Amino acid sequence: MQLYSPRSMESPYWNEYLETMPREKLDQFHLRRLQHLIEYAYKNIPMYRDLYDKTGVRPEDIKTLDDFREKIPSIDKPDVVRFQSYDPPFGDSIVKGSVDYHTFFFQTSGTTGAPLKEVGYYRDAVSNAWPFKWWAHGIRPRDVFYFAFPFGTFMAFWAAYHSAILLGAQVISSGGANTQQRVQQIMEMEPTVLVATPTYAMRIAEVAREMGIDPAQSSIKYVSSAGEAGYVVSTIREATEKAWGAKGLDMYGLSDVWGCDSFSCPANPDRLHLAEAVAYGMVLDEEGNLVPEGGQGEWVLTNYGTVSPMIKYRTHDVVEWHKEPCDCGRTWIWLRHGVLGRTDQMVTIKGTNVYPTAIQSIIGEMEGLSGNLEIHFLTEQGTDAVQIKVEPAREVPAGEYDQLGKKLANELRYKIGVTINVEIVPPGSVPRYEVKAKRVFDHREKK
Repeated sequence: MQLYSPRSMESPYWNEYLETMPREKLDQFHLRRLQHLIEYAYKNIPMYRDLYDKTGVRPEDIKTLDDFREKIPSIDKPDVVRFQSYDPPFGDSIVKGSVDYHTFFFQTSGTTGAPLKEVGYYRDAVSNAWPFKWWAHGIRPRDVFYFAFPFGTFMAFWAAYHSAILLGAQVISSGGANTQQRVQQIMEMEPTVLVATPTYAMRIAEVAREMGIDPAQSSIKYVSSAGEAGYVVSTIREATEKAWGAKGLDMYGLSDVWGCDSFSCPANPDRLHLAEAVAYGMVLDEEGNLVPEGGQGEWVLTNYGTVSPMIKYRTHDVVEWHKEPCDCGRTWIWLRHGVLGRTDQMVTIKGTNVYPTAIQSIIGEMEGLSGNLEIHFLTEQGTDAVQIKVEPAREVPAGEYDQLGKKLANELRYKIGVTINVEIVPPGSVPRYEVKAKRVFDHREKK
C-alpha cells in the first residue's frame, strides 16, 4: 500500500484512499496493524515482553480493538526512561540487534522530564503527518521551505525536514544563523514556507520589523509550526497570519511517539486530524475507559514504527475527539481546538480546573498584550495558585501597565471563574526561544 503517492497535483489529498476510508474499514485496518505490531514487539523488544508477561497478556489474545484497549497495558514516559537506563543509551526499549541499522539519533526536548533517547531508520523518519498537512493546504513540490531551527537532536523539525525532501520541494537550512541573518536569508532567497515554532515565527517577524522590514511583504505564503500550542488556537493563528500575511498551519505531535502527528484541517482551522495512516489514537478517562465520541479525556497513541514503536502511550494531553467525517472529506479522527490542556499541567483552584492553554487564549484576545508570557504554578497557603507574567504590546506606554494588568485579571476571573495574579513586565523581558518555548513553570510543593 502506497502511503505517500497523491493521485494528481490537483488532488486535495496526499493519499485519497486512506484519508477518506470509511470508519469501519479504518478500524479493520488498525486492528490488523496493531495485532502484527504487538506480536512483533513481544518477540523483539524486551520492554514489551516484560510488560505483557507481567500483566498476563499474549499477542494472540488481541482479537478486537476492545481487547487492545482493555488488555494491553498503557506505557508512560517514565517506563521508557527506566528501560532505556538498563543498557544506555537505548536499553531494552528498542529491537535488539537493530543498532547497526540506525540512521538517526534524536532525543526529546525534556520539557516535561528526562529526555527520551530516540533512533530511527530513514523510512521511519518520513512516516509522519507533515506531507499530509502540506498537501491538504496546497503546498506542492514547487514550494521552497525555510527551516528556522538550529538542527540539534530535537526530532520534530528533522521529521519535517525529511518530509519536505520527500515532498520534492527545495529546502533551505538556516543552521546556526542568528535571527537577523535569518530575516536577511528569507528576503534574499524568497522561500514560500517558513517552518518554526509559533513563538519563534513571531520572534522572526518582530526582529524583521526592528530591521525596517515588513514580514507581511515577504515571499512567505505559509507558516508551518509545531512544538507548542499553535494555530489551532484562533488568537495565536490570527496574530501570526497578520504578522506574516501568510497562512498558519498547525501540527500536533510528540517526539516521544514518533510519527503520531495531527495536522490542521484545511476546511476547519479549529480542528486537527490524526494521521491515521501512521498512528492509532483513542481517548481514555482516568480509569482507562473509552471516552464517548465528543467527550474529553487523555489522548493515548500508538505509532507504527519499526525500531522503537510506542504502543498505547499516555501523552497526558487532554483532547476532545470526534470520529464523524469532516467537512474536508477526511474520515480521520479530529480533535476540536487541539490540545485543551495537560493532565500534569493543570491546577485546581476552588474546584475549577485551570489549563495554561485557556489562559493563553484569553491573553491573545486582549488588545494591548503580546504573546510573550510565562505561567507559574505556585503553592499559596497550602493550595494551588497561578501567577502570570506577560509583556504588553510595544506601543503601550509604561504608565498604562497597571491598568492593563487589572483589566487582564478581571477578564481571567470573568472567563475562568477564579482569581489569578497578573504582572505586566517590560517588553523584551520574557526569554525568546528558537525551538520549543518554555511557557509553564511548576513551583508547587511536592505532595
